[in-house]
Amino acid sequence: MFETAGFEVVLLEYCDENGQFYYNEWDANDGVIFRSKKYDSRNKGDKLGFPSLIVDAIKR
Repeated sequence: MFETAGFEVVLLEYCDENGQFYYNEWDANDGVIFRSKKYDSRNKGDKLGFPSLIVDAIKR
């Protein structure tokens, strides 16, 4: 959807079709996302309680 509209898309946090969670490091100086694995206090330690789909979409 974003790519069709001309955005470059980077998946920062997401789960695949099997429920496997993936995380790509991102710089908080670009903006803190409080529902992320890194900043949501409910996701501390090895337990991921509240995963989110986080996408960085950049218009080029």
